[in-house]
Amino acid sequence: MSIRDFIANPESYSKGHVVQFSHLAADVSPAASGMQIAATMNNWGGNWTAEHYTMIAGQFTDFTFYGDTNPVTGDHIRIGKTKRDMHSVCCRTVGVDQGIRFLPWKANTVTYMDLDAAATTFFTGPLSGCSIFVGRTAGGQWTVFHANRNNTPDNSGAVKVAMTTDVITRLPAPIPVVHAAIYGRDYHDFGFVFGRVVHGNWRFYIADTRMLARGGYATRVNRLR
Repeated sequence: MSIRDFIANPESYSKGHVVQFSHLAADVSPAASGMQIAATMNNWGGNWTAEHYTMIAGQFTDFTFYGDTNPVTGDHIRIGKTKRDMHSVCCRTVGVDQGIRFLPWKANTVTYMDLDAAATTFFTGPLSGCSIFVGRTAGGQWTVFHANRNNTPDNSGAVKVAMTTDVITRLPAPIPVVHAAIYGRDYHDFGFVFGRVVHGNWRFYIADTRMLARGGYATRVNRLR
């Protein structure tokens, strides 16, 4: 099994393996996945912002596991081999579009991106308190929002709902939220959200990873409500 198996069917792979996106800033930065900031909103008293991401021209997202050969240094970093060991994903850029789209996160920010017609798989993570919202316009345009808030004592899902609602009200056209992954309701530990085009329609899922008392990890995968 390899990173290509994970990308091709993240639902099946994550049910049989413990997968998590790297928490290293360099691995989930916009540049690491070929993304850039296209627009910024910052009118909430300086407490939080919103950033709209688009792809950098000629750069496309790909992934690698720690344990694959590092495409930059050539180093081989071992990952666990049992079902309870963590398979950590990091981003890289390639020159050929494989249909992969990745939305980075940022502290005290709602990041968001549109899913273009060439997209076939979508990912955002890692999650450890953030909430994800998936919207769809009447015309069929999908947009995903990743809401983070660390600088307030109230870090509840309701705060991220309010943040995302504020962002949506400022967009040129309304984007009704149709799916959500809210911390404390849809996942409880670490996780990531992914989506796949199946028979022409997007399906979105949350992978919730927890540490086991006997050691190692386990992942539960559920479709988003």
